[in-house]
Amino acid sequence: MKPYYILIFLLGIIVSCNNKQPQIVEPPCISSQIVDFSENEACDSEASVREYKFQKDIVYVFDQGNCGADFANAVVNYDCDTIGYLGGLIGNTEINGKEFFEKAEFVRTLFEN
Repeated sequence: MKPYYILIFLLGIIVSCNNKQPQIVEPPCISSQIVDFSENEACDSEASVREYKFQKDIVYVFDQGNCGADFANAVVNYDCDTIGYLGGLIGNTEINGKEFFEKAEFVRTLFEN
């Protein structure tokens, strides 16, 4: 009977190890941009950096918050290149000719205050 319990125990360990979710890690350049953004550009409240899947790529939206009515939110790709801006004085809603918030899939929030 003892070998049966050992077998069940080992199977339980194997199954639990296979069910772990992979950890999502942003590239180092995004991490450093988030630090710089939070220290130098973000408003005192409602600022955020959010990750989205957009046009088969991972992108990051840097929203400065509520201390300026006409701030534009930079949209930065995984390679840390700015691919466009949302909002701003003209209220832009498109990136690469597509309505961003209609096509983008929210992944997670990396920073908010």
